[in-house]
Amino acid sequence: MKTFFSIVSIQTNPISTEKVVMGVLAITKNEIYFDYSKSKLGLLDKLAPAKIGIGIMAKNTLQQIKQKVAEENKALIKGQTKLQFEKSIFSKDYISYLNKYNNGILHFSEPASLPFDFTAEKFAQYYNNFVGEIAPVEAKKEIVTFAKKIKPAFEKEGLDEKADLKFTFEPFTFNGILKETHIPLITKNGAISAIQTVDFSLGEQTVVHHLYETLIIQKALNVFAEKAKTTVKKIKIAFEEPAQGTLQHDLFDLSIKNYKDDFDFITPDILEKETEMISNSNNIKFSEFLLTLES
Repeated sequence: MKTFFSIVSIQTNPISTEKVVMGVLAITKNEIYFDYSKSKLGLLDKLAPAKIGIGIMAKNTLQQIKQKVAEENKALIKGQTKLQFEKSIFSKDYISYLNKYNNGILHFSEPASLPFDFTAEKFAQYYNNFVGEIAPVEAKKEIVTFAKKIKPAFEKEGLDEKADLKFTFEPFTFNGILKETHIPLITKNGAISAIQTVDFSLGEQTVVHHLYETLIIQKALNVFAEKAKTTVKKIKIAFEEPAQGTLQHDLFDLSIKNYKDDFDFITPDILEKETEMISNSNNIKFSEFLLTLES
């Protein structure tokens, strides 16, 4: 997706069609940029005395746009996928619509495309060029992804001595496995137990594939446990609930409904307790148990 940007202005003189550039709107694949001049906004009533109340009306409209941009960016951060972005109202067509239809206050220029990756620095440059002011820089909060959130749980001291981390199921060893398949953690203490992770913020096909793969692993372990004269627990799936009202949450709800009897779904805080308990247990690695079957 290209970057499209539009210049936001206000006509202060209906006779000379004189306009004051107020802000810049830029739409990219991963983020929407928008800001406007607070200082120029405060001078509107003086610049356009014929338009009574133009300052208040413009302020309300600009604030509404800024709030909507913030909401869209928040959704994009949580989704980070095309699946989520397609629900956004911000697009080239939307800017074209704003260009043709305006409330008599704000004017949006016809969207122009940029042939390079757009960044916050580029936006600041364009804002300065067109608005004539330095764009206010907002400090961004660090995005804590699901992968980053659960990483400490698998780094517990002694955990790698009690469980296999990133274990690989070989197709010639486990019935039902057609290719090398991986799972983050598997261990044994009487029964075989394993932990899977599913990031519901990823694309639909990726999540569905991951769940199907985990179901195959569960079935393969059930068959294996019966032959090895042992037992296996339901695989625990670590997850984080997606934002309400998103397509990812719809998929999450469907997954819980369809697989609640096949897996135990656990949140990151429960995952942390599970791996801590394994680290301090008498568990053995699953791979070590496999070696006992060969002897």
